[in-house]
Amino acid sequence: MVRRIVAWGTLVLMLLGATVYVVNAFLYLTPPNPLKAAWLPLIVGLAHPLFAQNWHLFAPDPIRTNYVLLARCRTRAGITPWVDVTQSMLGRHHRARTSPMSRLLRVHLNAMRLAIGVSHDEWRQYACKRDIRSAACRGKTETGSRRREIGTYLLQRTASTVCDQRVGLGTAEAVQTRILVHTPPPWSRRSEPPSAGVTRFVPMPWTPYVPAR
Repeated sequence: MVRRIVAWGTLVLMLLGATVYVVNAFLYLTPPNPLKAAWLPLIVGLAHPLFAQNWHLFAPDPIRTNYVLLARCRTRAGITPWVDVTQSMLGRHHRARTSPMSRLLRVHLNAMRLAIGVSHDEWRQYACKRDIRSAACRGKTETGSRRREIGTYLLQRTASTVCDQRVGLGTAEAVQTRILVHTPPPWSRRSEPPSAGVTRFVPMPWTPYVPAR
């Protein structure tokens, strides 16, 4: 009898947990709405970090910009040529899909977005519609500044690791990164080559070399 009660209790708890997860995931993935706004801290708290979702592949807001990281080193002998960090790692990932390159790529790809203030905050567009001069819209908030600091530091660490591989461990004195932001032609011009899109470079300042720990 006791075993049966325990079994039924476990089943009820599992069903309750599954229901909470499904409802929360549904609210988490819905566009901004009054219900989501009222319960946002709870919804996000339940979704992160274990059940975070990333649906930018799909409409209405698919990812449509490519980011490429370039890095170079300054040593006593001079400044090295730019090294394409992203494409080399992406090539290694394509040659061996089971390699850890896909995970390592996320580090500097997310760092680039943080460093230049790219945000996928779905609520930001509504704030900008109300007041385009607001601090949140211009990324001048404390959170925005902290995100840029984290992104810049991660780029500094990434470039330092690249320099260790290129010029030798501890040889570099300073590192610099440059971010290539490429937006391909829109779907309406899909027959055009990628070069027909818009490309811009975002230079980052020189930063001290950070040794691996």
